[in-house]
Amino acid sequence: MSKILISAGDYSADMHGQSLVQEMRKSDPHLSVVSLGGVKLQSASDQFLQDMVELDVSGFSQPFKQFFRLKHILQKLVFPILDERRVAAVVLIDYYGFNIHVAERAAKNKIPVFYFVSPQVWASRKGRIQKLKKYVTRMLVIFPFEEELYKRSGVPVTFVGHPLLSVVQQFPIRSLRPVNGRIFLGLLPGSRERELIRHIPLLIQSFQKLKLKFPGVQVTLFAADSIRDETYRSLARPYCPNLEKEIKIVRETNLKSRSELTLALTASGTATLENALLGVPTIVVYQTSWLTYWIAKMVIRVPYISMPNILIGKEIVPELIQNQATPDSVAQTAATLLSNPDSLERMQSELVQLRRKLGPSDAYSRAAAIIHNHLKNN
Repeated sequence: MSKILISAGDYSADMHGQSLVQEMRKSDPHLSVVSLGGVKLQSASDQFLQDMVELDVSGFSQPFKQFFRLKHILQKLVFPILDERRVAAVVLIDYYGFNIHVAERAAKNKIPVFYFVSPQVWASRKGRIQKLKKYVTRMLVIFPFEEELYKRSGVPVTFVGHPLLSVVQQFPIRSLRPVNGRIFLGLLPGSRERELIRHIPLLIQSFQKLKLKFPGVQVTLFAADSIRDETYRSLARPYCPNLEKEIKIVRETNLKSRSELTLALTASGTATLENALLGVPTIVVYQTSWLTYWIAKMVIRVPYISMPNILIGKEIVPELIQNQATPDSVAQTAATLLSNPDSLERMQSELVQLRRKLGPSDAYSRAAAIIHNHLKNN
């Protein structure tokens, strides 16, 4: 029986981890899984070490604030498993700041390390590639340009395709023309509580301004599994007294409700690429602390914050970041798009082209096969 350790640090990585485990168990039903992640990986694991999603360690300042907590998790929970070689392989999902320490310890103990979903080394601090080269057995990347980047640096790498393709291809591209004046607006404030605190007031106030011009707009707020409805309600209610009547809160795993949107107001993150592949026009917003924003401006080397724009190489979806992200500016940008269905359809057409750029639609099975074959042959 093979045993692996999986480490994921945020909501998206947690979902990827669960899906990868499910795929690996098709080839090895007796696979044993030890994990750090969130509620989804916990449900798929035989032994769960720590809820990393709940810790909400992201950005530049949080790792410093939680340094001793993260050090304790590594030294008391993770390193003993690796030092005693209780697992046959390690699978890391994004989350470089923590996972590079797991990779280093595993490599020291001659345990193979597979990195599924690369950290965004191409956006900042490319020097990290040399550490990955030193400790990682194989990178399993989800964007084609990542494969080229790692190959140039001599890092073993396989492009497995993007995991979202297998989900989004279930849904046809819908017409964006309003029927009977009905506009379906989605609010996606992020998956971390710190993001919600900043983004929910912004998005709710933007909706309130937008509905003055489009009174027929119907609003759905998309919630993360790990955060209670009451958290969303308490943040939204001061800006929307009739919250329960005006805004529907949903959680979904198959993106069906999202695929039916006319427009989405979305915090920067994985959701922006999900929207793009679904053909949903999007306005990207993001607010963070000024310290984090200042550091990001210093180290990030790409011209855009959202993955659709990065992949296409130009601004297809509007980006309203930091002091540009105000209720007035978001509502005005949304109103301009909704007043011009031709503009919405042009955006949709360009976004859908990304489906062809992101490779095969069986990323989980391809990644699982590579890990499984290594375990079988070593």
